[in-house]
Amino acid sequence: MVNGTKRRTNSDVPDRTTALLRRIPYFAGLSASELAAVAGCRLERVLESGQIGFLEGDPSAGLLLVVNGRAKIYRLSVDGREQVLALINPGDSCNEVPVVDRGPNPASLMAVERSVVWVWTTTCMDQLRRDIPDLNERVVQSLAGRCRELVDKVHSLSFLSVTARLATFLLEQASAGSDEELDRRRWTQEHMAAHVGTVREMVGRALRGLERDGLIRFDRHRIVIVDRQGLESLR
Repeated sequence: MVNGTKRRTNSDVPDRTTALLRRIPYFAGLSASELAAVAGCRLERVLESGQIGFLEGDPSAGLLLVVNGRAKIYRLSVDGREQVLALINPGDSCNEVPVVDRGPNPASLMAVERSVVWVWTTTCMDQLRRDIPDLNERVVQSLAGRCRELVDKVHSLSFLSVTARLATFLLEQASAGSDEELDRRRWTQEHMAAHVGTVREMVGRALRGLERDGLIRFDRHRIVIVDRQGLESLR
């Protein structure tokens, strides 16, 4: 172990490794021997809640996969305002761009809760892409998908109102859980503002408007979706 990072070897790969690796699009179709090579050069890190995984502008941190826990990808404005670009859940990967173009990290990563992550350095990925030519096409396809997601986000920030962006956020987070509700202790107005690209006061105003229109209701520490179709009509 070096600096809290443990290198995994083929001899100590757990049974779940193959299933986790196949959740990454460009590893999904690899053979058993190719997956063994991928697993053999990964590093494992444990990030405590609030701990930075990598910083925007620093040299490439490599490709990262969340094994368990949850992290966020974000950027900060000059005045310190945060814009969350994505939440990274178990099975999700990130930071492909610097692995390909060898530039710095385009954004920062922070653990939202205690998380275990696997990391493939740029050097490791270079070797894998030489040894497994099919990886190059798969990486291109994955980056194209990321590009589409960012185009959608730019469209949302440019053309949708705060209320519409908040409605989309509420629907997405509710769909990720088992109930039509969000925990207000977990999703504070400040956190929601960082996700929808605005400030806390605007989120508060939009939430009150949605409640007034009968689309949501507040129940102690919960935001409950009352009218899903009504929220969807705002998107």
